[in-house]
Amino acid sequence: MALTYKMQNFTIDWMAPWQAITAGQQALAIQRRLEHEITPAHRLFDKGATAIGLRRDNDDVVAVLSNGAFVNVHLVWGSEPEPFPDRYPDWFAYGTIESFITAM
Repeated sequence: MALTYKMQNFTIDWMAPWQAITAGQQALAIQRRLEHEITPAHRLFDKGATAIGLRRDNDDVVAVLSNGAFVNVHLVWGSEPEPFPDRYPDWFAYGTIESFITAM
């Protein structure tokens, strides 16, 4: 089932296994985790990543950067600092909203 989600200047019809991150405790928890895992050594650090969606079947989060680019971040959920903070969490760029929707 597709769920429509509107944020700023775009609309996403979420397709399983993806789901929108809604306001409230879930949104706050996922955003805090994303910010915790993206350390100063990481390429996404200080890029203004805002988590907007997550996959129900793994630890992937889709985020929008302050420049409008869409990225996929695979959260680690570890309690210790990562031994390779420049490489983890793993991520890749979708670029545009259209590229994310196509990949979804």
